[in-house]
Amino acid sequence: MEFTRRSFGLAAASAALLPALPVTAKEAPAGAQAPGIYRMKVGSYEVTILNDGTGALPVKYYSGDPAGAAKLLENAFAPSKEMAPTSFNAWLINTGDKLILVDTGYANGIGPVAGHLPKALTAAGVNLADIDAVIITHVHPDHCNGLLTTDKQIAYPNATVNINGEEFAWWIEGDVKVPEGKPFFKDLFEGGRAAFKPYVDGKRVQTFKDGAEIAPGVTAVTAPGHTVGHTMIRVTNGSDQLLIWTDIVHSTALQFPEPERSIAFDLDPPQAIATRKKVMDMVSTDRVLIAGMHIGFPGVGHVVKAGTGYAFLPVWWNGNL
Repeated sequence: MEFTRRSFGLAAASAALLPALPVTAKEAPAGAQAPGIYRMKVGSYEVTILNDGTGALPVKYYSGDPAGAAKLLENAFAPSKEMAPTSFNAWLINTGDKLILVDTGYANGIGPVAGHLPKALTAAGVNLADIDAVIITHVHPDHCNGLLTTDKQIAYPNATVNINGEEFAWWIEGDVKVPEGKPFFKDLFEGGRAAFKPYVDGKRVQTFKDGAEIAPGVTAVTAPGHTVGHTMIRVTNGSDQLLIWTDIVHSTALQFPEPERSIAFDLDPPQAIATRKKVMDMVSTDRVLIAGMHIGFPGVGHVVKAGTGYAFLPVWWNGNL
């Protein structure tokens, strides 16, 4: 049969009218995804990307034209025009001497859609007690809730927790500051302080400044706006470089083509937009490999200029290290 759009559409419509056939395989479907891990090399360092879960955020959380957002989601084949898909990723850096975890995931903060980081670490052959250092890029629940286990115990018994000094002071040490029109920030403060408390009490929190080297080749780069001390992590070894840009974007479908869209969780939306545009321009011009918290797992690739905005080009799967 000649292949045409019409014939293909008729075949699909006919298939839709058929009843769903029962599964007759020897084994029932697994019904669950395997733990998300992806390993890559940065020079002699090994970076393991760990998926904590996937979800979606309402379009109303983003600034800009809702109709335009719906069209972008439609063009991206998103399941819904009202919900923008997002991912929750973390990173384990193995320098050969140290195991450094960047962000800790949601724990049980939002139910079964997230909180899978411990399973991913186990699948990667890593015990939580093996982690030497944890870097918290900013004090939001999808990044720091996992400092504690689901029964509110210390999850990383042998790790020092590293965080930008201004970020720590604003969220953990200072007075609770709830921005106008953002009452949910009160919950963010309470959750962050609860997650950090056992580590603070145990004197196991270490603050850093912009440009600080957490370990050789692992450098903190402040990218403010989303929070006061929102931090990217640059990993360099030999001639290789990876920029873990954490929350520069929350939606690939919306914020790459239209980087001027902020999200409700931004503390300073104009600054967050300016930072996003600056970082996107830098990594696209300099061809820097990036990894994002909220880019579909494994969330590693390049940023290229496209029209008035940008596009994300994921890396090819590489079965070799």
